Amino acid sequence: MCELATIAAAASIAGTVMGAVGQLQAGDAAAKAANYNAAVARNNQIIAEQQAQDALKRGQIAEDEQRRKTAQIKGAQRASLAASGVALDQGAPLDILGDTAAFGELDALTIRNNADREAYGYRVQGMNFAAEAGLADARAGAARQAGMIGAAGTLLSGAGTVMDRWAQRNKGSKPGGGNSPSAYMAGYSGAG
Repeated sequence: MCELATIAAAASIAGTVMGAVGQLQAGDAAAKAANYNAAVARNNQIIAEQQAQDALKRGQIAEDEQRRKTAQIKGAQRASLAASGVALDQGAPLDILGDTAAFGELDALTIRNNADREAYGYRVQGMNFAAEAGLADARAGAARQAGMIGAAGTLLSGAGTVMDRWAQRNKGSKPGGGNSPSAYMAGYSGAG
């Protein structure tokens, strides 16, 4: 009977240790998954910033191109008006050239504004990815901690079970103990 109790205690200890190791491994796996998600989010943040920079560069190129087009239009208007013998520095010809310049500049600034808005959108997206990475980092830490706490709880619970069984076994084997045959018989004979 002693060997059976020892085997049972050893099996209980082994089960407890395996359960604790399993909890540690589960916590580590969850932490690794969260770390991976954090790395993906950080990469996405980098990509979003690259997209923002690209939007600004494309916007600058388009803005410059619009100004060149406006200058070409103004040049063509001047040449046409000058060929007609009209004075360029007064009246309607001056108004036409001024309007062309103003609308051309408005178009260039609209292009810049659109590029800035596009870049802002990418930067907001990048901030969201950074927040997502921070959350994933926190999840990784929490998963590891939960694994350790779970493993510690499993070990303590298993140790308590083994100690309880050991105490029950030792209590029953002592003379006069509560679970010994003599204690049982004494309780039986006193009741009748």
